[in-house]
Amino acid sequence: ANSNEWLEMTHIWGANWCIIAGPLQGPFSVKLTTLSTGKTLSARDVIPRNWTQSHLHLAPQLQTHK
Repeated sequence: ANSNEWLEMTHIWGANWCIIAGPLQGPFSVKLTTLSTGKTLSARDVIPRNWTQSHLHLAPQLQTHK
């Protein structure tokens, strides 16, 4: 929270990713970059402040940046 630092996530399996750092405190913004086109998708504060580890959170749509 209140940070401009981006942390790289590790792919676990399927749609599951993790950050090996902690303790983590929301809100979190998410940024994805495709390998094939290099396009970046982002969602600001998509994971809320009250999120806790091991809980599923459904995110809103992502916005494309060129």
